[in-house]
This record gives sequence, C-alpha cells and structure tokens, in this order.
Amino acid sequence: TWASFASLMREYNVPEWYIESCRKIKYMFPKAHATAYVTSAFRIAWFKVHHPIWYYCAVLSIRKDQFDVETMIRGEDAIRERIDEIDAKGNSASNKEIDVRETLCICLEMCARGFYFKNIDVEKSNAKYFAITEDGKGLIIPFRALDGLGDNVAEAIVKARNDGPFISQEDLKIRGKVNTSALEKLKALGCIKDLPESNQLTLF
Repeated sequence: TWASFASLMREYNVPEWYIESCRKIKYMFPKAHATAYVTSAFRIAWFKVHHPIWYYCAVLSIRKDQFDVETMIRGEDAIRERIDEIDAKGNSASNKEIDVRETLCICLEMCARGFYFKNIDVEKSNAKYFAITEDGKGLIIPFRALDGLGDNVAEAIVKARNDGPFISQEDLKIRGKVNTSALEKLKALGCIKDLPESNQLTLF
C-alpha cells in the first residue's frame, strides 16, 4: 500500500517533498529513456547542420505524407505564398491543408538554405521516398507525393520501369496501372511531356 511505501521512505530519511511528489505523480520518465531521446535529438541536429540534404530527404520521406508538388517545384517564394494562403483561411482551413502547411514549412526551410525540389521524374523518381539529385543540392519528388496516386500504383510504376522504359503515356497507364485522373495530373505538372500519347507510330 502507499502508506507502507511512504513509511519505508521516511525510514531511510527520504525528504518529504520527494515522498509527496511520489504520491502525486503516477509515472516518472526513466532517465535512460530521457537520455535516449536527447541522444536522438543530437543525432538529428547533427545531420541537419552537417548533412542537411540527407536530413530533409529522410524527414520528408518518413515523417510526411501530404504534399503540394506544384508549389514545391516552384521554389521558396511560391512555397511562402502558399503557406500564407492557408494561414489566411484561419479555422476554415481543412485538415489536409493544415497537414500540407506543416510539410511546406519544412520545404520552405530547405529552399531557404539553398536547396531545391526536382519535379516527379518518370525515369528517376522513387515510389515512396525522396531521392537526392546528382549535384547533391536537390530532392527528386517520389510518385506517392502526387495527390491521388497511392503507394501501390507508385510501386507498380517503378516495377514496370525496371522491366523496361516507358515508350508512351499509354504504356505508362497500362503497365504502371496509372488511372486517367493521375495521368492527367502528371501531364499538368509536365512530368510526362517527353512521352508521346500513344504507342502507335505516325508515319505521315
């Protein structure tokens, strides 16, 4: 019982303030657990300072799932404007917009540090994770960042691409299992402008 615990502590001259704290506090965070959190925080901070592109790549790939691709690829000013637009809505902003805003704040910080986002690339984008560009200064946006294109389709696109390059938008739609809506969004973003619409060759 609590009385026996309190009595035992008094027997060993434990201060009354500590005994009273134990009575009020049902759970105390273990020192080892706290140390693990602090160690993790230092590790994350080290990467953010010394290898920032790796940091942003990991955070956006693992921690975030709502994106605004069109805004991200337009850079710092566009991202700032979009954040201001969402803020202006106040309480009328949707939950999705609030989530997108949180993501864009990270994107804004990244761009303000001199990095950039590269549009979804049919030949280079990963299914789920951001990829670092060859110059080490940017991130290639993954397929799953496109609104309406789920993880299964993103993986299907990459799997089909590994079997052979896409020769047309029709080929991408069929082998990559991309629906019409997602295909139109890819078109609007300019992601597939180099692919002809059909597999058919025009001779005349």
